[in-house]
Amino acid sequence: MSRLIAITIFLIVTIFFTINAFWLQLAGHSTLEIINRLPILFAPASFVYFIWFIVFIFLFLWIKNYWTLRQSEKFISTLQTSIFIFILILQIASLFSWHHEHFIQSIIFLGIQLISLFALYLTYPLKMEMLKLRIPIAIYFSWTTFLFILHFCYILVHTGWNGFGLSNALWAVIIMTIGTAIALHLRYHHYDIAYPIIFIWCYIGIAIANGFDELLVTTAALFLTGVLIAGIFLMKKNPARLN
Repeated sequence: MSRLIAITIFLIVTIFFTINAFWLQLAGHSTLEIINRLPILFAPASFVYFIWFIVFIFLFLWIKNYWTLRQSEKFISTLQTSIFIFILILQIASLFSWHHEHFIQSIIFLGIQLISLFALYLTYPLKMEMLKLRIPIAIYFSWTTFLFILHFCYILVHTGWNGFGLSNALWAVIIMTIGTAIALHLRYHHYDIAYPIIFIWCYIGIAIANGFDELLVTTAALFLTGVLIAGIFLMKKNPARLN
């Protein structure tokens, strides 16, 4: 029970810190204000970031599910507890660094957070009874993946990277294609529907943000959204791995 109390407290602190950073002010500005300083074609419309509230709701449901498993062998392990708390600390550290414009430091923290989330994700076997516990982590993992890619794009633009002579629009399409490949990989090999759904939400936001100003990016975002939707419905589960 002490494990659940610990992760609940850390989650509440992280929620308040994240909401304050994204929509209020931290070090004199919000996260969205910093993102919107530069013309990042991979950046979605502002409404997309409200997905944070969905992430937090599912994480609370994740904790709630563990309360019902207190006397079960499926109860959260010490390792899972430690990894999750470490992930939340890294999220706060990344946001703090971002708001003080230490962008390299921020993406390093975010990268470690992403790796840690993947490690936590892998602690949930591909079994039907584990889906309730795996889905919230998958959503958090997917959204963090997108944010990592977005932070990476921001740093490239901030440092004046020339893109090897390719246009910003073409690079945005390449990066979105890589994101789609990652999402489909998780969909196929881990029978994960939640992970690509987050990317669908983000790509719709990218299409809306670019509109008619960047037709190549908008068209690619909508096309890849269709590819992800098709992947969700057409990629079948492997019954041998879901037992």
